[in-house]
Amino acid sequence: MKFIFFGAGYCSKFLIPLLPKKAEIICTHNKQIKKYANDKKHNIKRILFDDFLKNRDFFFKGTNFILNSIPPNPNGDIVFQNLSDDIIKNKDELTWLGYFSSTSVYGDHKGKWVDEESPLKPSNLRGKLRKKAEEQFLTLFNMNEIPIHIFRLPGIYGPNRSVFDRLRGQKCLEIIKKNHFFSRIHVEDIASALKKSMKKITPGEIFNITDDMPCSSSEVIRYAAKLLGINKINSINYNDPELPEKVRSFYNDNKKVKNKKIKKILEWTPKFRDYKLGLNKIFQLSE
Repeated sequence: MKFIFFGAGYCSKFLIPLLPKKAEIICTHNKQIKKYANDKKHNIKRILFDDFLKNRDFFFKGTNFILNSIPPNPNGDIVFQNLSDDIIKNKDELTWLGYFSSTSVYGDHKGKWVDEESPLKPSNLRGKLRKKAEEQFLTLFNMNEIPIHIFRLPGIYGPNRSVFDRLRGQKCLEIIKKNHFFSRIHVEDIASALKKSMKKITPGEIFNITDDMPCSSSEVIRYAAKLLGINKINSINYNDPELPEKVRSFYNDNKKVKNKKIKKILEWTPKFRDYKLGLNKIFQLSE
């Protein structure tokens, strides 16, 4: 069994331990090869993406599973741009290809619920590029029967990547915006959802991977601060002209993302159904 992780990073770190011990795993990186403690327990080869392109025939041979988590560029997705023909050429051995998209493709829905059938109206460049990348990969499914699976992710958090780190580093700023909702997902739940998908192949499907409780970022920040015993949090109103536009752009969209489809089709349930469960676990690990 052979896996390729394009853009192997935070999420792959939690997925790899769930894979068969004897699996062959190739992880590509952009500029710097990252190695992790668990690498010694698995058959992992880490290379730069450019080096992969130079030896694509060798690396693609026998590949069964591909996960692409590389953010798109203005032209779309670099895996699609550079390797579409190779994917098609090796499709007989390919069982599953997953693409990490984002819930930013939905845009602003004024705080209402959205699901995989909701209209896509991205309001920022990030969402527009993700939408374009989704369309590129879906052409591989529609025209060449490549087993594409698209996963729309909200804000990702987990160990060493949570509001705790910002609070401890005194870099946490509470943006106050009334009746504003974010969805989020613990990294372990992303890994478990992908494992489910790899076992139950559903080519052409799109899934939201989110927890069960969208809420404001203020609610999450205040809960985490309480666990840390922090009483004072720096805050600023969303409409304050002093708020940098880049920061404000993350709060322009307002929606609650449903996860009913992935629960029904893949029989997946998030271990951390809400941010409290997830933060409690991270807090316990850090103590």
